[in-house]
Amino acid sequence: MRDKAQLKSPTDFADPKDWRAYIRKTVPPEEVDYTLAFGRTMLFIRFYEVRGVSFPEEFRAELNRIEERRDPERTTLLETLNGRVFTAMTQLLLVASEGANSATTTSEAPTGPRENVANLFDYLAKKNRKFALWTHYTKQIQQTPDAPTWEEFVEKEFHGADNPEAEFTLLMGQLGKILVIFRDKSLALPPLHLERIRFLHHLRGPERNLQARAIVQGLLEVIASCTSA
Repeated sequence: MRDKAQLKSPTDFADPKDWRAYIRKTVPPEEVDYTLAFGRTMLFIRFYEVRGVSFPEEFRAELNRIEERRDPERTTLLETLNGRVFTAMTQLLLVASEGANSATTTSEAPTGPRENVANLFDYLAKKNRKFALWTHYTKQIQQTPDAPTWEEFVEKEFHGADNPEAEFTLLMGQLGKILVIFRDKSLALPPLHLERIRFLHHLRGPERNLQARAIVQGLLEVIASCTSA
């Protein structure tokens, strides 16, 4: 994007919050939402680059068309495009995961469903701050006398639950509870859901909560189908 060429990339910051703060200080207020959305697009493009895969031409062409629009339309269009790119990315990861699984030799000990969920728990606790907050709650806060419910805890933590960060945090609590069910029942996590869960904390804005809700709903449907079989 030509007018953003001099701006730092999200990958230049260890914490995404620092990058968002940088953008809000650097660009005019009317450009903030679009610049943040464009930063997520650049993160997705980088995802393709590090895997040696070309960014799909249809997405690149649409991005060029969006850049010619004016706000608020262009921001809305870019957020929609980001959602489509993320869906394509997860499909790419699914194909790669299936290829890796088929290449595994029979001499290697397979990882069971419980171990997969345990590994995912460890990963999310380190990488996803909102999930880490839920694990902190379940291990410490929930065990104290007169402990607040998870919803009450989040509302207090965010000074009210009516904001996207609080919603995502609540969703991470729901995800955590669902993963416990998968672990305890030794249910296999679908590879596509697994990769989407691992990538969630890289997202920002509306598509993050949208994808989180979709993941939670999808896993609930998997549990329902398994228990009714």
